[in-house]
Amino acid sequence: MLYKVTIGEDVYLGRPEEVLAFMMKAEGAGGTDMVSYMQATAARLAERTDIVGVDTSDEVAFLDSLMEKGVLPIEVFEEPSDDRTDPHEAIGDGPIAYGPGVEPHDVDV
Repeated sequence: MLYKVTIGEDVYLGRPEEVLAFMMKAEGAGGTDMVSYMQATAARLAERTDIVGVDTSDEVAFLDSLMEKGVLPIEVFEEPSDDRTDPHEAIGDGPIAYGPGVEPHDVDV
């Protein structure tokens, strides 16, 4: 799953661990690693707001918990398929598919 997290004008998009790595770099974020960052954030939310019970068991649970509690605008997307597609099957033959002078075997991977 890919997560898109918007914090002010900053938008983070990636797998949960990638998004949290970006979030950890924010000024005053707290924590020296993923676990301590999630715990510090949960503690700060509980201390400064009425938001308690943020799940810090792992990156996915943390982001899902923030989303469910309405802390941040978070969107979740399916990742693109890892399945490889044969270029011949995907785009066909001919100059329109490959451009002038380019043959299908020129782009075989």
